[in-house]
Amino acid sequence: MDGDGRGGAALVADGTDEHVLLRPTARWLWLGVVACLGLAATDLVSGQLSGDRSAANIGGSFALAPTLTAIGGARWHVAVVGVLSVLVALWTCVVDGTPLLTTLISVAVVALSTAVAAAVAGVRRTHLAQLQDRRQAARTLQSALLTRLPQTEGLQLASRYTPASTGDQVGGDWYDAIVDPSGSTTLVIGDVMGHDIRAAAAMGQVRAVLRAYAVEGRQSPAALIGRTEAALERLGLEVMATLVVARIDPAGEGRAASLVWSTAGHPPPVLLTRSPGGEPRARALSCGAEGPDLVVGVVSGSPRRDHCCALPAGATLLLHTDGLVERRETDLAEGTAALLAALEREGHRDLDPLLDALLPDLLRGHRDDDVAVLAVRTA
Repeated sequence: MDGDGRGGAALVADGTDEHVLLRPTARWLWLGVVACLGLAATDLVSGQLSGDRSAANIGGSFALAPTLTAIGGARWHVAVVGVLSVLVALWTCVVDGTPLLTTLISVAVVALSTAVAAAVAGVRRTHLAQLQDRRQAARTLQSALLTRLPQTEGLQLASRYTPASTGDQVGGDWYDAIVDPSGSTTLVIGDVMGHDIRAAAAMGQVRAVLRAYAVEGRQSPAALIGRTEAALERLGLEVMATLVVARIDPAGEGRAASLVWSTAGHPPPVLLTRSPGGEPRARALSCGAEGPDLVVGVVSGSPRRDHCCALPAGATLLLHTDGLVERRETDLAEGTAALLAALEREGHRDLDPLLDALLPDLLRGHRDDDVAVLAVRTA
């Protein structure tokens, strides 16, 4: 899916092609051949150095070559190296003058090892193919649940989603944007607990319920979260999720655009504006002295509060999940401070280049959790 700033959604993976990673390559065949030749050279040299070629014979050790090949090679790679190993093992035994029984045992060991290694390679290939199919299905599901951002007058929107590096590489993080009949834009960022295909399925249920209410329009974010939580309970869906729902009302004659938002246990939105002197200023929007409201699914009917602020022209609003700022070795406050600093440093960029710069800068290779980011800029 595209992330070019024209209403697209971006699914960002780790930059590797899984089909290439799982495909058997010829290097494993050549590794087995080189191992076989190396063992032959070792056998011949050790025999010459010791003066007793029969005692120095290592015919059975040629089983190592097909075993190494089976690590990443296909079954036929193992078979080719196995045949070569059997022939070279037989040849070294003849050259070294080993007894017939020793020769037969050595060759049998190599042949049996080849058969076992080939069988293991076949099973491994089958399991990898199943894993590839499962991950492809999970990614297809995740892509289908990532909104294609709408085009709306007066706002630019961009988004990114990066899966965790563990599990099915999908998860419960999502973003959404809906333009209602009044022209207001409802933004959603959320995180259902977990980062596997079950979390993605639960996320799809929460997303569908919330979208159904949001498209009606003329509702506060707090009311949307409350209605969503009540509907999930009535449907018997045991889901725990953090949420931020924000509504942007467009600018009118003589007034700036306005933001109304509510949070359910989720990191608050981040707002980048400019001071009268033109200096960039980024801040996390305050939830008030009471902090964020409860996570959805903890206590049904818990109070939900709205918060309001103005959005001046050129302001950038960033909604994100905690995977962007929280690490095992650092706390949320430290990660948020790093995000604010990075946003002030890179905020002069257009939205897509801004997100392309922010994510690598903040993640720094850490992919312990899913990350969803939704950025909005007022015209």
